[in-house]
Amino acid sequence: MKKLYLQKITQYSSTCYVGLADPRELVKVATKIEMSVTQDAQRPLNEKRVKDIAAYVGNESGILPNTLTLATKDDRFTVQLCDEEKQIYCIDFPSTEEEYNKFKDAIDVMDGQHRLYSFADDLRLISDNANYEIGFTLYIRPTLDERRRIFISCNEKQEKVSGNLLMWFKEKLNMLTSDEKAFYGVVSKLSNEFPLKGHIIMSAEKIKSGVKAKEVTAALKQAKVQDMAIGGNPLTDEQKVRVICTYLSAWQAVVGFSFDTSTSKAAGAAKKMAGLKYMLLLLPAVWERAIALRKNFDQTFVEDTLKRFFSSCGVEKENFFTCDENKMYFRDRSGVDMFANQSVIKIKAIGAEDFNPLG
Repeated sequence: MKKLYLQKITQYSSTCYVGLADPRELVKVATKIEMSVTQDAQRPLNEKRVKDIAAYVGNESGILPNTLTLATKDDRFTVQLCDEEKQIYCIDFPSTEEEYNKFKDAIDVMDGQHRLYSFADDLRLISDNANYEIGFTLYIRPTLDERRRIFISCNEKQEKVSGNLLMWFKEKLNMLTSDEKAFYGVVSKLSNEFPLKGHIIMSAEKIKSGVKAKEVTAALKQAKVQDMAIGGNPLTDEQKVRVICTYLSAWQAVVGFSFDTSTSKAAGAAKKMAGLKYMLLLLPAVWERAIALRKNFDQTFVEDTLKRFFSSCGVEKENFFTCDENKMYFRDRSGVDMFANQSVIKIKAIGAEDFNPLG
């Protein structure tokens, strides 16, 4: 056995102890939990999240600054006062396989289970000899009600950090995912180009009616803008920005609205993320039409395509985003996707209404 040293913390009538340990050792004494199984005082364990953390910790930038919250289940772990003058406490912790077997399932994880279980032998990607420790807060045999209250305290009072802000930090640290890397440069450039200049929230700034960079990134991915090409060669970031700016400028001109947040003219969903996503989902169809007709993809071409599209919709183009008939589509994600799919079919049919391919 070896000693893990602790410091005592008292909050009203509640007592706990804080310390640090190698998570590869700590997980060996934690209760074994089946993936996706409901627990008494904890959320189900998500296998994908555990594997994601294991992959993150497997590289040298994978730090876990937050402490785990643990609970002893019985008296196998007993806190002892080791230095009365310095108020240092300790527990005896196993150091051999035989000792680990005696302490099997001795600890419950009340908060941080995904972090800890990512260090399990069958999941971890971090090497055996990597120098890695993690902090923990240890409660001694709390009741089920106490464990539930502790779990709520660990999670309910935490304000979730915006995914948009996290993506901004990740870009600065070169930690973007492959999907984020594919579009972040484009979105960043769009945020400084007409017509979306000042309309995209890149981090945590406040922009009235602004759209978040993370959501624009997701919309570009869903629209498969990465597949748009010239002669089989994918568009560069600069070309994508040029195409998107030309395309959205045409929408502004034809419908009669502006992404500019300083304008007060009512634009309905057009200035919101639902409207922008809808427009972006139609972009590849308009691009393919230009290629099929061997036309330059300029604002004149896009405006002509949009006018032809609107004439098939039975709705005045100025009211496209505000009329009752269309507003319902912009209320949720599935509605936008369905409306975009219907619109793509209409765009592809422009100019072919009277043509019978069967003769």
